[in-house]
Amino acid sequence: MEATELRLNNLVIYEDEIVPVIGMENINKEILVKIDSETAIDSRKLKPIALTAEWFSKLGFKEAYRSQSRIRFDLPNYCRYDFDLNSNKILEGFLFFGNYIKCSYLHQLQNIYFTLTGEELKIEYERPKLQTTLS
Repeated sequence: MEATELRLNNLVIYEDEIVPVIGMENINKEILVKIDSETAIDSRKLKPIALTAEWFSKLGFKEAYRSQSRIRFDLPNYCRYDFDLNSNKILEGFLFFGNYIKCSYLHQLQNIYFTLTGEELKIEYERPKLQTTLS
C-alpha cells in the first residue's frame, strides 16, 4: 500500500489494530501518517484491510445474491460490489454503471465512494478506547 492511496478517514491496520488516518506529514521525503493526535508513523508500517463479508455488513451493504461463482452485496439505493469466486476474478469489484472498478481493500472502497458521492462511506465501527488506570 502506497501512502499516495490514503486520504483522511481511511481505516488501515497498524500493529494489528484498526486505526483511522487523521493526517499526513512529509518530512525529509518520508511520509508520516497521523493515527491520533500524538502518533505519526511511517506509512510503510501500515497494512490495508481486506474487504470481506463482515466488512460489507459494517458498511451497510446487504447480501443480495449468491451462486457458486459469485456473491453480490448491495448498498441499498446506491451501488453493488461483487466477489468473484472463480480463480480469474474477472467479475469482481465495485460495480458502477455496468463496469467493475477493481478494489480489494477498504481504503480503496472508501476513496471510490467519496469520489463518486462527495460523502464519507459510513462505517459501523468503533475504535477501541484506551484504558486508563486510576492512581
